Amino acid sequence: MATQILCWLSLLVLLTAQASGKNINIDKSPIVQSTVEWSGFNVQLMLHINRCQLEVTCSDKPDFQLLENLQNLPSFKFEELAYQNCPLPVGNQSLVDLLSALLDPTQLSSIRRLFFVDNAKLSNHVTLGPHLFADLPALQVLSMKNSSRMPLDNPELFKYLRSVTWLDLREGDGGSRNSKMLLHTLTQLTTLELTENELTTLPTELITDLPSLGSLTLYHNMLERIEQFADLPNLTSLDLTYNELDTLQEDVFDKLPNLTQLFLNSNKLTSLPSGLLKRNTKLTVFRADNQRGSGLVLGDELFAGLTMLEDVSVSNCKLTTLSAGLFTVASKLTKLNLSDNKLQSLPENLLRHSSNLKELYLQNNELMNKLPDTLLQSATQLRILNLGHNNLTTLSQYLLKSQHSLEELHLEYNQFYMIDRDAFMSQAQSLKMLNLSHNQVALHENGTDVFYLDGKTYYISRTPFYILARLTVLDLSYNAIVKIFKDFKGFMGSLRSLDLSHNLITNVSYANFPFLSPNIEQVNLQSNQITQYDLRNNPIYPTCMPCNIRLADNLLKMDDFVYKSGRCARDNDP
Repeated sequence: MATQILCWLSLLVLLTAQASGKNINIDKSPIVQSTVEWSGFNVQLMLHINRCQLEVTCSDKPDFQLLENLQNLPSFKFEELAYQNCPLPVGNQSLVDLLSALLDPTQLSSIRRLFFVDNAKLSNHVTLGPHLFADLPALQVLSMKNSSRMPLDNPELFKYLRSVTWLDLREGDGGSRNSKMLLHTLTQLTTLELTENELTTLPTELITDLPSLGSLTLYHNMLERIEQFADLPNLTSLDLTYNELDTLQEDVFDKLPNLTQLFLNSNKLTSLPSGLLKRNTKLTVFRADNQRGSGLVLGDELFAGLTMLEDVSVSNCKLTTLSAGLFTVASKLTKLNLSDNKLQSLPENLLRHSSNLKELYLQNNELMNKLPDTLLQSATQLRILNLGHNNLTTLSQYLLKSQHSLEELHLEYNQFYMIDRDAFMSQAQSLKMLNLSHNQVALHENGTDVFYLDGKTYYISRTPFYILARLTVLDLSYNAIVKIFKDFKGFMGSLRSLDLSHNLITNVSYANFPFLSPNIEQVNLQSNQITQYDLRNNPIYPTCMPCNIRLADNLLKMDDFVYKSGRCARDNDP
């Protein structure tokens, strides 16, 4: 019981160099802190409560044998050991043997996680052999970050680690001094980290015969070309982010039949052939963002037939065209990110099998004029659509006809001026946020209010927004609107925020502001051309005033108008 309690307390044992001859002094403070002094010695032990991790940290190269007869050191239980800035054992000595002067060897032998951190600098001329890991039968996680800059040239180095499932060899020397058979004894290995190893070629022999391997990370290396991966039947996650890859052979992933996640971000890829993923039928996540090459070309049927695919992101890759068959039969696709490319148009049947699509990101492209009316016809579950930062001018009544669940729509930074009156008809009970800022929306021609329908102009005052009963945020800033339309206050019963800043509005009065929505908080009219305003309370309207009407930076110098706490006229005191 006492051992378990110690695992919950913060225990610090500090062994420092003191000129005390042969004397040992142990001081115990009221907060379970002990100080042990011995001449010529400097090691710190610290127990972390949450994860029962013991840190052993050296500030200089100590002689652990000096502590063999040390008395009265507290005993405590831990499952994880971090051994940092300390020398590795020499000769045939194991880590357990080395630390037994300070710690209970039985406790050491039972640890499950071991982290070597920056041990190379105090371990000159130390040859790593299997004896290092003797007496660690329960070890499951081993990290040799930076220590792997030492030669790992003994093929039997890990022969005692029959239970290890996770191995971290980050920040190594590129494998030039590693035995090709180094990992073959790790038959239970499921996760292998080879991040920042300066690898220029794939260490094929190193990652062969690993039947249990499920995750392989080759993040931030210098790989320029990859031959076909060895047979890794249980590999589910492969990370090749931040390398120098410019091409991939069509068969490179053929022997990875259970791959579910593939990360190719931040390379120099210029093409991904149609058959690249033909054997990876269980793939659910594909990421290839931020390619640094001249421009990426996707094979016509790259994702075709991947019936488990859910998440695809190919943003910032200089894509210019997409094939109509790119996502054929990829019916489980729920999130698609094609933002920050150079797409000028999209095939009308691109998403014909995407009945489960919920998020579509197409912002920061060069899409022009009008999207195909049938582009989203099958995407009936779409929740988020981002078309911002393009060159679109027209939104027809057909594009969003099937989107009865759309909640968030981004249309900012386009050239929209013609929005069909019924463009948002299907979103009457779903849309919550609509951003149309930085466009050319006016809904007013030749001094008369207008609406558009099928490309024709009708001189009647009706906006496309009147039907949006659930809309809470409407941003129409930076457009060409000349008035506050009646639809804003007469139909939109859930509106909280209306942004009409940076438009051409010249006149406002109290009649413009009582809203149907009881939750209206702010109307932003900053930076218009307002020269007249009258916001005196008129109690005849059984509707609600915004809490804040922002009026700064108009032709007539005005302060923001703040309505009193009772926002709805029917609730105001007489």
